[in-house]
Formats: sequence, C-alpha cells, structure tokens
Amino acid sequence: MVLMLAGERRSAAPPEVRRMRRASAALALSAVLACLAVAVPARALKPVAERPSYELGARWLLSDGAYDLIKSGGDGYVFAASPSRQIQLTPELGMARILKDGAVEWQLDPPPKLKWPMEIGKWGVNYNAVLRNRDWPQGILVNLTWEVKAYESVQVPAGTYQAFRIQYLAEYQGDISRRGVAIPGRQSWTLTTWYAPEAQQFVKAEGVGLRGVDFQLVASDKSAPTSLQVVLADPKDQVHVSGADLTVAGNVTAPAGVARVAATLNGVEVFNRAERGAAREVSLSFPVTLREGKNVLLVTATDARGQNRQEARVIFRDRPAPPPVAPGPAPVAPPPPPPASSPLQVAISSPKDQSRADQESIALAGIASSSKGVTRVLVMLNGVEVARLEERAGKSALPVNLPLKLREGQNTIVVTATDTAGMTQQEVRSVAFERAVPLTVQVRHPEDRARVNDQSSLVAAEISSGKGVASVNVLLNGTEVFKEVERPAKRSVAVAAPVKLREGSNTIVIRATEPDGTVRQEVRTVIYERPAAPPAAPPPAPVATSRRELWAVVIGVGQYNSTAIPQLKYSVADAEAFHEVLISKGGFKKENVLLITDKTARKPTLRDLKWALGTFLARSAKKEDLILIFFAGHGAPEIDPRGAEPDGLAKYLVPSDADPNDLYSTGLPMDEFQTIFDRIEAERVVVFLDACYSGAAGGRTFASRRTRAARVDEVFLDRLTRSRGRAIITASQASEVSLEVPELGHGLFTHFLVQGLRGAADLDRDGIVSLQEVYQYLEQQVSQKSRAMGGNQHPVMKGEMEGILPLVKVGPR
Repeated sequence: MVLMLAGERRSAAPPEVRRMRRASAALALSAVLACLAVAVPARALKPVAERPSYELGARWLLSDGAYDLIKSGGDGYVFAASPSRQIQLTPELGMARILKDGAVEWQLDPPPKLKWPMEIGKWGVNYNAVLRNRDWPQGILVNLTWEVKAYESVQVPAGTYQAFRIQYLAEYQGDISRRGVAIPGRQSWTLTTWYAPEAQQFVKAEGVGLRGVDFQLVASDKSAPTSLQVVLADPKDQVHVSGADLTVAGNVTAPAGVARVAATLNGVEVFNRAERGAAREVSLSFPVTLREGKNVLLVTATDARGQNRQEARVIFRDRPAPPPVAPGPAPVAPPPPPPASSPLQVAISSPKDQSRADQESIALAGIASSSKGVTRVLVMLNGVEVARLEERAGKSALPVNLPLKLREGQNTIVVTATDTAGMTQQEVRSVAFERAVPLTVQVRHPEDRARVNDQSSLVAAEISSGKGVASVNVLLNGTEVFKEVERPAKRSVAVAAPVKLREGSNTIVIRATEPDGTVRQEVRTVIYERPAAPPAAPPPAPVATSRRELWAVVIGVGQYNSTAIPQLKYSVADAEAFHEVLISKGGFKKENVLLITDKTARKPTLRDLKWALGTFLARSAKKEDLILIFFAGHGAPEIDPRGAEPDGLAKYLVPSDADPNDLYSTGLPMDEFQTIFDRIEAERVVVFLDACYSGAAGGRTFASRRTRAARVDEVFLDRLTRSRGRAIITASQASEVSLEVPELGHGLFTHFLVQGLRGAADLDRDGIVSLQEVYQYLEQQVSQKSRAMGGNQHPVMKGEMEGILPLVKVGPR
C-alpha cells in the first residue's frame, strides 16, 4: 500500500531523493498531529464538578473524628462526631457552621451559597453578613466573599486528590452590639476548603485567624463501593429455562458515574445505552430471546473514567419434551446413519471458572472445534480484545494458548468462536486476582511524634493480609479504646477509632491478628499541647459611629381588578429584577427587602402599600439607615381644582384594587409620600418610579396598554423633596410616557436601572455605583434607546443628598 501526501507528485528524481522527501513530509505531518493531540484535550479537560448529595449514614473520617450525617433536608447537611462537634453545610455545600467542643469556630448568617457545577473562577459575595467565632461569639458584621481559586493536587492522610480550592474571605465591617465601633487586632478572617470530586467531599480545611476549623480526610468510607460494580439479579448463572423470552434485571454502580451499559447474547449485541449525566447508579431491565441449548449473556459497563466491568451469565434453554405418541406397528430397520457432524463448541481447560489466582499472569488454554470449520476465535479480557485467530478456509479445530495479564480483583475472560456458517459460540471464565499480601498495618493518622492542640483525634489505619485479618485492637496509653473482630476474616480492614488525648505525651498502639495467631502492631506517639487562652480584648473605643442598615420596599403592579385599567406585562418582572439586584449586588439582607407584586402573599392593594411604606419602613429603619423605594405600575391624574398643583390635577399611584372613577378614595396620592417621609426616621430615602402619564389636562384616562400612566410634574417633585436626604427619580418627564419594551421583557427605565446597579453605571470605575452615577447613566441610556424606538423619554431626578450616596459595591474594574 502506498500513502501519497497531498501535493506529492511522482517524478524522475532518484529513489533516495524521493524517500527523503516522503520522510520529511511524514515528519512534518506527525509534528502537526502531535500539536493537535496536545492542544485539543487541554481545552476539553476543563475541570468541572456536579453537586453531590448525601444520605443519612454517610461518614466523613476526618483528623479530629468520625463525622456521621445526622441531618439532611432543605436546610442542608449536618455531620456530627458528637453533639458538641459538628460541621454544617448549606444545600449548596457552603460552609455554614463549624462547632468544636461546644464552641462556635465559624458561623455565617446568611450562610454562603456555592454555585454548581463547580468551576474555577466562580464566586459570590454576602454583604453585611454576621460572622461568629470563638473570639466573637456575639457576632461581627463582615463582607463575605467566596471564590473557587484553583483545581490542584492536595495531599492528606487518606491519599492524594485533585481538588477545587475554595476560599472564604470575611472582612470586618462593624460590631453588631456596638454599631460601627472599631475592633482591635485582626480585621479579616480566611477559611480555605478543598473539595475533591473523586471523594465527593471536602478533604481539607485551613483557617487564618480562626481556631479549630482545620481538618484533613484521613481515610475514605469503606461502606460505599469504590469501584465500578455490575450486579445482575436475574437471570441466575447456569439456570435452565423452557421459554425463549427472558428479562435481564440488575443495577450498575460507579463512584465516577456510569457512562454506558451494553450487553451481548451469544456474541451479538442486544442492548446498548449511553447514560446521560453520569449517574452513580443505574437500573437495568431489558428483554432477550434465547436460542435452544447454551446461551452466554455478557453485560459490560463503562464508567466516566473509561474503566470497564463485566458480568456473565450462562443460561440453558431446554428443548420441550415431545408429546406422547400412540404405539404403532413394529418399525422397519432404518438405513445406516450418515457420519455424525459435531456442532461448534468451545472448551477451556484452564483457568477454571470462579477460580482465584495469586499471580498476575495466567495461561489461557482451550480449543474451538466444529465439523463445519472454525473461521475465527476472539479472546476478550475485561471487555478488551487481547487476541484474534482467523482461518478463512475454516479448520475443524483451532487451539487457543496464550498468556493473560490480570488486573487486581475480578476478571472476565470471554472466548468467542465463529464457524463457516456464521454461527457463534462463547465460553466465559471469571478469575479473581488477589496478590499475596503479608500482614501489614498502614497507619494513615496520626503521624508519629505529631504535636497537636486539639484534644480530639481519629486513629485511621488500613490492615491487610493475604490470610485474612481476624481482629484489630487500638490501645491509648495502655487502655483498649477500640476492638473489631472479623468473621470470616477479611483480606482488608479499615480502622477508624476516635480517641481523646491527655495533655502531654500519648501512646497509640494499633494491633492486628491473623486467623493463625500471627500478630503485627504499629505504635504512634502524639503530644497534645493545650492551646493558650487568647488575650483579653481591650475595651472598645469610647467614640462609636453607628453601622447603617439597608432597607427597601419593592412594588410591581401588573394585574388590576378593574377592567377599565389596562393590564401591564412587565411591571412584575421589573420589581422582581430590582429585588434580585438589591440582594445579590447591593448587600441588602433578604429579610430587609419587602417585595409586593401580583405573585406574592401580600398583594399590591392600597392597604398593603400604605402598610409597607408607612408602617414597615417607619418601624424598621433607624436614623443612619438607607431606604430605597421602587414602584412599577400605573399612575393617573384626577381633577382637583382646589388642590396645591398649578395644573389642577392630583397625582396617584394606582394599586391593584383601585377604582379609576374614584382615585381619591382608592388610589395612593403622591401627597402621601410627604407623610411617609415624615414618618420615616432614616435620613436617606431614594424613590424610583417607573410610572408616568401624558394625557390631556382635565381627563381621567390612562395611557395605551404599552405605556404606564402617572403625571408627576416637576413642581410637585420639588415640593416633595425639599427635605435634605430625599431623592426621587422618575422614568420620564411630565409630558412623556414610560415605555414597556417587549424585546427587553421590562420597562425601558427599569431595564437600564437594573443594568446600572449591576455595574454598568460605575462611570468612574471605582467599584462603587452611586446615586448620582445611576441617574447620569439612566439619563443617557433611556433617552438614546427611546429615540431609537421612535419615542421620547427622559428620566427626571429631584432632591438633594449630602455628598455622594453609594448604592452598590460592584468591585474594582
């Protein structure tokens, strides 16, 4: 066969020259292919981990104890080594609380929520979170930032794992008992955890400025399967059946996730299914049709790491008994029979089925025979082809003799023969390879001569023996603290024994015994040094500045009870988006933000709007706090010739239960905001109104269904915001309409308001979005977009703030 590279021509050049040209071209091609082979997987192998889930009974064997899962539910998980020693995780596996010896070493309220699937670079922030630890049990205000920093190799007593490094950084913001008081000493605390997808748990934790949070995984929980497993419940091996139809049932488990399951019957594929999502366990149920005589079923499973596992069954379909025949005349002697023809068969003399080997290499010996002639013999080991013998003309017998290299554990050998008629026959052997292992005691934790300052510890060890381990004892300072007896003796035993150390030197003995009485032991010395008491904190500074709280009422009205009021499509979405950005970006506590829409328990009725603005805020916010009010919905004017407005129109925000013919008694008058402002103690209040009106003077009409109506003239705004610390930003000027834009799914004003608070309005790129920057951004973006749509909308801001008012921290850019 000749392979010609593109562009190569046959020429009259000497053979040596042509060979050199081909060699050079082939070398260049191989270099290109090598580069591609390196470059493509680098992009494909980006580390990603799906969120695991835990069931009651799960156990983490950590350096300070064996932690069992005692609580699992909507609030997350609680692992406990004792009532006074616990680790609490959120449902997203954020580190919410670490309790050691009854003392809180780490607790965050609200707890951090990690984002899954886990990838390098993912992060989150909790503004004004409360951190509690041993030094600050009453809690201090912090800004908590978490980030997935790296995917790296981490070595712990249980082994070496590839793990995601997650860092929590808590930066001091204030003392909740003395608002704004500076504290001496440390101003930040760091907790770093390592999550290993292979172990599906955290394998290490370290703290900076924290005590009692460090731990390491010292052993894996042996109760869970550690390798790919195929379990067939039906059919049983060597079973005899009379019918042709049979259902195969069972399950496949794999810690790395099941990628594919396939099955063959007599060498022909009868089932093949790729598993989406790489579930750790999948169920099997599929039908097969048997042929008469011997049938070989082979189920092959592949996990996400490419490892294979096979399970075989031999099923015999018996020929039904012939019906009874009435006696007849004496038979006539038949003619002599033709020479007998032997069917296709495979005979394996070595190894025996279900045998055990203590050597890695074994010999496969057998023969395939058929009177029609054997054309091919295929040998598979654990789903991988290891040998193929072919005879095109066919031979009456093909011997099979070759060495096989076994893997540790169960091995499946399948020999498949094919004759000239295309018939196949299989023979299967299962061989378990177990290395000859002397009695060994491998101590994973603690290290010899280790110095620790935690009184609680965990002794973790792996005991192995080819003869089996009959018993294991752990002694602490001469006293037995752990004993395990194995009946029957196991080749491998994992030991996890919690111990309580005394001050000073401690002697730990791990002793293992074989069934014949052979004993081996390992000794570890551990020195416990009681941690020094922390120095007393100096008294607080005499001058205290209060720490501000952030409050908000967010209202969205889209559905109105009166059919005379046009329904609005996007006002509820506007309110929800504004609510979300306050919590996710603005550092507002969820419990401090009251959301009222058509979808919430409290509906946007007149009564509930007045309660939210005049009661909830008045009773919650203090003088130094900041309040934001957001309203998306209709507004409308009503004739009021005796009112204070020069245009003779009273202005209303329209609640969901308003009567358009009687806004005086069913609407929320804008004059009410003056009363609301007076009731609120907070010195800084900002109102955002995505509502407007552009109808003719003297009417009570609403704008079209694509607009929101509420005429809020600038004279009224000037009067309403005369008090310092009050600001109102409206979506448009008095003669304009506030547009709803289907392509955005929001009102035009709110769309850019939310984008601005997310960071687009950080015009000076200092990581802070101020009220003044938000208005400047809105004024530019809303007017440009409305002109592009053929409209005319210009936001208006009235009011006076003392200095720059920061609204959202978005981080430096």
